[in-house]
Amino acid sequence: MPSTRAVDSIPPRYPPLRGGTRLNWPREAMEDNAREIENPITGERIVFRRTAADTDGELLELDDFWVRPDHQVPEHLHPEMEERWEVIEGAARFHIGGSEVSAAPGDVVVAPPGTAHSTANAAGGPTHVRIQMRPALRWEEFVVRLFQAARDGQTDERGVPNAELLREFHRELAPPPG
Repeated sequence: MPSTRAVDSIPPRYPPLRGGTRLNWPREAMEDNAREIENPITGERIVFRRTAADTDGELLELDDFWVRPDHQVPEHLHPEMEERWEVIEGAARFHIGGSEVSAAPGDVVVAPPGTAHSTANAAGGPTHVRIQMRPALRWEEFVVRLFQAARDGQTDERGVPNAELLREFHRELAPPPG
């Protein structure tokens, strides 16, 4: 039987966010030491399955739930990381390196390092994708900080962060060329 533990604050390996506050996880109890966060602007929910700490930095694996049918992630790239999506439920649309790919449950789509890509929910309802980032770098920390920025009103109406956060995580995320 899986163990359940109360999680009331961000794990200690993360520094306090601006203003000395720590992010409170939105769920009171999670199984198997999973950590779950939600973005109030996009409605996106993420459950961290395997972290950089768990894998010696080799990968970050997470379940990403796109609750809203209009969920879209703007075009971006990961200079040093491969991103791999497996559709678990629903449907997704990807633009990767100038090509459009539609994916259904069981399909796997990969964006190599340095390849511009965007994602969208194509289901008309919730979609669940499992994502692996290789290597993990600081992607988990970036996502946690991004969701906190959304809660603090420090993103635009689409949930895009300010330039300061993007500069700090330049190894993990960059705008597309041009």
